[in-house]
Amino acid sequence: MTNTERAVAIILACSVSLACSEEALDCRLNENIVNAGSDISPIHDPSMIKADGSYYIYSSSQLGSFYTSSNMRDWSMAGTIFDEIPSWLREQIPGADHIGSPDISYYDGQYLLFYQSHESETCNAATGLAINAALDPESPHYSWTDRGQVLRSTPYLSSIDVICGDDEAIFNAIDAHFFQDIDGRVWLVFGSTIGGIKLIELDPSSLTLLPKSDYITLAQRFLLQKDPVIEGAHIVHRNGYYYLFLSFNHCCKGEDTAYQVRVGRAKKVTGPYYDKSGWPLEWGGGTLVIARDGSLIGTGHSAFFSEEDTDWLVHHAKDSENDFLPILNIRKIEWGEDLWPSVCREVSFGNAGGERDAATE
Repeated sequence: MTNTERAVAIILACSVSLACSEEALDCRLNENIVNAGSDISPIHDPSMIKADGSYYIYSSSQLGSFYTSSNMRDWSMAGTIFDEIPSWLREQIPGADHIGSPDISYYDGQYLLFYQSHESETCNAATGLAINAALDPESPHYSWTDRGQVLRSTPYLSSIDVICGDDEAIFNAIDAHFFQDIDGRVWLVFGSTIGGIKLIELDPSSLTLLPKSDYITLAQRFLLQKDPVIEGAHIVHRNGYYYLFLSFNHCCKGEDTAYQVRVGRAKKVTGPYYDKSGWPLEWGGGTLVIARDGSLIGTGHSAFFSEEDTDWLVHHAKDSENDFLPILNIRKIEWGEDLWPSVCREVSFGNAGGERDAATE
């Protein structure tokens, strides 16, 4: 069976399978430490890093916005990554009108920023890479160099523009996250609903796909659910496990928005990943981390930030009392005795995770 045939089989199987359910998350959440009076909106799909004493947040926007802070609480907008949509992206996707899901990291003496753009409501998408020697716009070394395309997904069938890929796999080239494992190998985790969350290895020098790299499916959902969206994945290594964080459900449906962060873990970066109840993420699993906080709904598309032995979950949320404006959230992550992450003040050590049953999502 080829990778494409296997991907189709998984999609079909997930479509007819029944999801099991877990106890709903019920706890007092760690507070969002961001000053609500800061210049923190609109922020979508945040990614965070610290460089030369300052904190930086990168956000989806027309040209890729970024924000700075000296204390993680008070933020101000500092500019955009690009002055215009890169020419290669315009050539590949003439309708590209945004720089989405920018993922910032530091690797081999330089800052990496993976970004994507796509045609709305399709998987006609592309992921690119830009590099910089510094993040402070006032630095003489500050200059983004765009290396162009890393991933590209086009419609797999000419008559269906939501199923994309090639002879190797079905995938959507969005929401790429760069990750270096404990053995020094480097990877991109990316993808969304059709095709699921994928992992692919990169060449450590060129940061392009290794020849004949395998597209490994890490997580996927049941397509017959009321809201089967899955996206925004990132990986972190802690406590002898690789943890895969991802977002479930549609991000932007007003009062009906049910965007939320889920997690699973594995002993190997390539998986298989399981949630707290032992259900595989490749078959719809995922333990709930956060779904809402009072008037803040759509708490999703997270990133991970760590400093001085403290881990933080960075994500956006929609303010239901302010026209669903997307704002920045930064919450402390607690680690229970069972080694599962939580943003609850009182961490549970049981098997409860979150609701996976389509009827309750």
